[in-house]
Amino acid sequence: MTGPANYFNGLKRVGAVYDFTTGDENMFCDRMGLIKLTAENFHKRGIETDFVILIHGPSTKFVTKSQSGTKFDGEKVARLPEIHALMRELDDSGKARIVTCGIAMGRHLIGKDNLMPFTAVEENVAEISIALQNQGYAYMQVDLMAAVPVKAA
Repeated sequence: MTGPANYFNGLKRVGAVYDFTTGDENMFCDRMGLIKLTAENFHKRGIETDFVILIHGPSTKFVTKSQSGTKFDGEKVARLPEIHALMRELDDSGKARIVTCGIAMGRHLIGKDNLMPFTAVEENVAEISIALQNQGYAYMQVDLMAAVPVKAA
């Protein structure tokens, strides 16, 4: 094995777009924690982060204040307070922006008044994803098939 790779040489800023569609609360929480850790590690190296977290599909249930009256009414999301705390911390830190899809909100019967204050709304996050990728942001897919949490030994 050779010496340490210098992957981070010359980096001053990194951008990534995280595309969340998973409705699995454990997966969602795990990946939010990983985004937080990743941002912290970049900042320790003196590298700024511009992470944009796109929420659509079944993931929209994790940015609601209440499931009541939505398509997710009756679903129990035990880790919702933990998920909200992670997202609030990311937003407050300035290391990530959270954007929810207006189309998905309509499909899941979620009103703007039912959204947590740390998320912005854009009509179509697919457009945001395409635009950011064309600006050089790394694309990070987060759905149940693309990201399997690692279990501690």
